[in-house]
Amino acid sequence: MRSDAHGGGLELRLRLPAASVPLDRVAFAEVEVAAVGGAATVSARLNLIEGDLEVEVTGPDSRVARATWPWPADSAPRSIELAAGERLVAAVPLVSQGSEPLFPVAGRYEVVARFAVRPGETITSNTGVLVRTAGEDAALAADLRDRDVVQSLLGAGVIGAAEPALERLAESQDPGTAAAARLALSRTDAWEGPDADPAVSRAVAALLPPGATGQDERRESVASRAAPRDAAMLSGRPVKDGTDPAVED
Repeated sequence: MRSDAHGGGLELRLRLPAASVPLDRVAFAEVEVAAVGGAATVSARLNLIEGDLEVEVTGPDSRVARATWPWPADSAPRSIELAAGERLVAAVPLVSQGSEPLFPVAGRYEVVARFAVRPGETITSNTGVLVRTAGEDAALAADLRDRDVVQSLLGAGVIGAAEPALERLAESQDPGTAAAARLALSRTDAWEGPDADPAVSRAVAALLPPGATGQDERRESVASRAAPRDAAMLSGRPVKDGTDPAVED
């Protein structure tokens, strides 16, 4: 998990929420940059939209793809101070390369993240393995290969003719997939309750990353009910190390 040669007391950690995810569900990952060698100032742009974070996926045919947003980013640099032992945490959607499916077929995929912590200084994460299995629902799997659906999920709004497919995905048995579709459909009333499901928190943090997408009531409504680490992902504030289980290599 140590970085490239210029790590300077920082680690980039990649966490996959499950060892395998069917192709009829949206896959999310978590990344965190940790100050393990003392206080450090790092980029606050720990998201796919703004370009400082890259996630590469190597498929069963050795093809390398990069998880990207469908639209180019144009934002000013932002930084944040991490005290020793603090981490900046984020969720990222593993959905598409541009508007093409990131996982076109079932199989074993290797996932690695890279983060430009400062200009000219990039660190690399541990490599995670994610097995994409055949979808339990072929129609939903097909929906997640549709260009309009992909763009709607990543844009957190309905684009083109995606609404019928989003309605189907909103009824998914997978909380993260359902949350992503409901976010695009503005059906956030389904999230009401005393506590936010961690999968819902992860989906909202990934699709409405703080800083990159500005103030958003949909994100704030989840953050107010989320567990501490999930709330940190939703707010963009650092979290102290040791508050959750260690990331596995």
